[in-house]
Amino acid sequence: MFTASCLPPGTPDNQWSYCPSVALALVFAILFLATTITHFVQAIRHRSLFCMVIITGALWETAAYAFRILSAKNPTHKASYDASFLLVLLAPICINAFDYMITSRILKTFLPQEHVLGLKGSILGKLSFIVQIGGGLLSLSKTASTARRGLHIVTAGVIFQELLIIYFFFLTLRLIHKLKQVLPANATYRRTRLQINAVQLSLLLIAYRIVYRIVQFTAAEGSARATYIDGHEWLVYVFDAGPMFLALLVMNIWHPGKIVKMGNMKENYYALPIVTRQNAGLVY
Repeated sequence: MFTASCLPPGTPDNQWSYCPSVALALVFAILFLATTITHFVQAIRHRSLFCMVIITGALWETAAYAFRILSAKNPTHKASYDASFLLVLLAPICINAFDYMITSRILKTFLPQEHVLGLKGSILGKLSFIVQIGGGLLSLSKTASTARRGLHIVTAGVIFQELLIIYFFFLTLRLIHKLKQVLPANATYRRTRLQINAVQLSLLLIAYRIVYRIVQFTAAEGSARATYIDGHEWLVYVFDAGPMFLALLVMNIWHPGKIVKMGNMKENYYALPIVTRQNAGLVY
């Protein structure tokens, strides 16, 4: 049950350059399933419909490692390998988008000018998603030139996502600075500050994972770097599966529906004296 059907790397149609661990894939499939169920229960409990975004990301991570098990059991089956690759590539974008949604909900209350280069962060996030799914599909092509072109597109997509994360991270720092000026140092401020810190930790974990993918995708074919990355499974769990599970777990522990009551924040904001908002630079 926990044994992969290992084939020599040069075997025709073998999708793996190493013998993948079924046990490790099963452990992470269970971990991701557990956090998926927890997020689903929390979304119902707190009536947070926007949490469907992170639930989708968690569900895709679960499915990715389920397909990885199938592929390890049948290493010549391209469909299960491709499904695992695409889901691992795209799931973090949903988790990333959830961070943007939390930040945007706070920004809509305290910082009216929330646009990035004239576009909302949600639109830029969707653009990153489209670029990466398009490139991911092309990179799975059996035609070498098409696969290389797809990999270049994927690389551009993850670099764009990384830049977007950096922007939002600095945006959260600015938001904390503004909150100090607007809110008194009470329980409301502490809960909101803690939620922003959770978003920051999630962003750092996703950024950490993206650095690994950039290093992987920019490695020249046949180079020592590419050979090492493609030949060692532990890198996948230390630099991708592990941080993504932690990013999901962070939002289980500091769930926005529990810590920051998004529905009441706008009311709380307008209850502040107008002079306080003007002094904080929040009225334009």
